[in-house]
Amino acid sequence: MRIAQLALIVPLLAGPATALAAPWNGVTPGTTTQAQVEQRFGEPTKRTKSGARAVLGYFGDQAMEGTKQVQFHLDDAGRVQEIAVFLTVPLDPETIEGKYGKPSQKTFVDATFQKVWIYAAQGVTVYWAKDGSGAEALSFSPAKAGAARPEQARPGGAKAEGDAPKPAAAEAPKPKAD
Repeated sequence: MRIAQLALIVPLLAGPATALAAPWNGVTPGTTTQAQVEQRFGEPTKRTKSGARAVLGYFGDQAMEGTKQVQFHLDDAGRVQEIAVFLTVPLDPETIEGKYGKPSQKTFVDATFQKVWIYAAQGVTVYWAKDGSGAEALSFSPAKAGAARPEQARPGGAKAEGDAPKPAAAEAPKPKAD
């Protein structure tokens, strides 16, 4: 009994941002390094900066299966802090809830009224297509207590290749795709 309790408590002592972050395709925000991303996925299509963060972008021929583009946002130490995933085929609400459960918050982007679901305990944010076709983008970051209200239509104001830029918000990460 005591071992089972310790197994539950020890990950929490490591900090909820690291212990509870939802991984994507073998990459865990707050834990995985730039070298590990590049070892797993190869040289990125594009390297850029978004504010103080370095961004590794994989799109075009290097897009991962099921995605138009994936962006890995790195902190100064070279650790992944956010993963922005732009899907090729929108996911329906049942698929999202089957994977992540009921969202801790349902909200919308103020400027566009785009629907957003937030899974604060897992560090997952789901961005829904404005035309109602399904989830078009997901953002994975270290889990945080409470959820900041997103202020733009894409993870961190990011844009998929060919999209117009979105305004950046104070609370959200700020990726750029081109």
